[in-house]
Order: sequence, then C-alpha cells, then structure tokens
Amino acid sequence: MNVLWVKDGKIGHEKQVKVLLDELSKTQIINITERNVKGLYPIYTYLSDIKENFYDLIIGAGHKVYAQLIDVKKYQNEKCKNIAILTPSFNKRKFDIICAPLHDRDSLKNQNNVVFYEGSLAKVSNEVPDENIGLIALGGRNKHYEFNENELIKQIEYIYSLYPNKKWFIFTSRRTTAKMMNKLAILEKYSNIVLSNNNIDELYVRASIKFITQDSVNMVYESLSTKGSTYVFNMKYFKKNKIVNQINNLINDKKIGYIKYEKMADGLNKIVLEKQNIYNDVFAEVEKLSYQLEKLI
Repeated sequence: MNVLWVKDGKIGHEKQVKVLLDELSKTQIINITERNVKGLYPIYTYLSDIKENFYDLIIGAGHKVYAQLIDVKKYQNEKCKNIAILTPSFNKRKFDIICAPLHDRDSLKNQNNVVFYEGSLAKVSNEVPDENIGLIALGGRNKHYEFNENELIKQIEYIYSLYPNKKWFIFTSRRTTAKMMNKLAILEKYSNIVLSNNNIDELYVRASIKFITQDSVNMVYESLSTKGSTYVFNMKYFKKNKIVNQINNLINDKKIGYIKYEKMADGLNKIVLEKQNIYNDVFAEVEKLSYQLEKLI
C-alpha cells in the first residue's frame, strides 16, 4: 500500500499520524512518502511535486495540511482515500475518512465519514515500569487552564516529598514560561531531579508514576497508553470547554489520578493524592482505530 503522509511540522500532529501508520504497518505492507507543507496562509505548497505519483492513502493532521489532502486526491485514481487525522474546520465532506477525538463529536454530528477515538493517539506499551523512576511533564501558557508557576512548584515539591528516593525526570514544552524554567532550575539542587528535553517517550514507558499538567492532553494520553500511575496537577480552568470536560471525565471516572487540595480550616489547605483505579487497562486507542481503518480501506 502506497501512502502519502503530508506533514505540517507540528510534533503533536505528526506523532499521532506516525503511531497510526506504525500500527497499520503491523498488518499491511506500507510504503510511505513524506512531504512537508510550506508557505504562508492561505497558500501552502509541497517541497516537491507529487501529482505524477499514485497513492492508496493520503493522510495528515493539521489545518495547513487538510486543503492539500483534498487537492492531491484530484490527481489520484478512484481507489485512493484521503484521511484527515483530528478535525478539519472546513470541507469535511471532501474527506473519505476523518479520524477525530470524541471530544469533537458535536462539531461532526452530521458527518457519516468519521471514526472516533478517545483523547489522542499514542504508542501502546505493556512493559513493566521501573519503580525507581518518576516523570513530571509540564505544558505552559494556554487558553484552557491557568498556568500558575508558584502553585505548580509547590505541587512538585509535594510530589518530591512523597517519593524522595525516586529519580525524577522533569520535561517542559515550548509553551513552558521562562519564569517556570527559572524556578525549575532551582530544583536541580536535588541530585535525583533531572531537567530533560530528550527521550520523553522512553520515560513514559519506564516511569512508574507520572504527573502531567492538565493543559497537556497529548501528554496525558501518551502516559495513559503505558503502564504505571498517571496523575494530573491541580489547575484552575478559565471556563468549561471540551478539553476541560475531557480531563474532568478522566478524573471523575478514576481513569487518571490528580492532586487535590483539601480544606482543613479557613485559608489552610492540605495537598493529597487522589489515586486512579488500579484496575484500569492501558489505553489502546491507536490499536482500535487501526482495526477500524483496515475494514474501511
């Protein structure tokens, strides 16, 4: 099967497409051609011409990509299918298949070309984690939650006080503020705290316990797709929306643990951990989606 993967350079988009193609390749012989979109809105072009080539699938994620998925299919044979990962904001009916997260179902309720999955697509691992390793993954400024650096540092210090003998790897993102980076640098006084920018995928698998900021939905589901405990930090949301509701559903269903503030007296709160259900299965959304796609393509 010949596949054209159109990429927009955004890690969060490309990781989801990659894990899906990796999963499909377990049962299909796949030849992948990659092309990156370039240019300025609203005109995007490929790095090289691909019109003379023929593909069975054209796939990609991100608003820069969707128009190209539609355009390229015009030059393909009838059997070619274009697949949008995540939710296009336009021309939804011009895609053969849209693979979309459940929290977008309201905007796709009139579509008959959608296959849903929960959260985000992530590589699945059933490897037993290392009890001596913990992971902390931080997002940054966002439109869903207040990123309060002082509160987050307080919670990190609380985590460390509970598990002082673990080796802690702290990962930041492009959205993490300079103020937060300066505060994190102080924590390096502890010999078993490491600030890292590499191998987070490996640490999802190796860490026995993981704490993630609520704004980092992809990170949350990447963690839930591996063994070990997953918790989210306590963060105030700006207003209820599909992302906030998605994280709240995980908490309420005990699919994820969280850091909780319990009121002891006026102006005095105690931090506690609300644990997830230990009998939860590892999330395997990419495996379920791959199985459904195989029947459609």
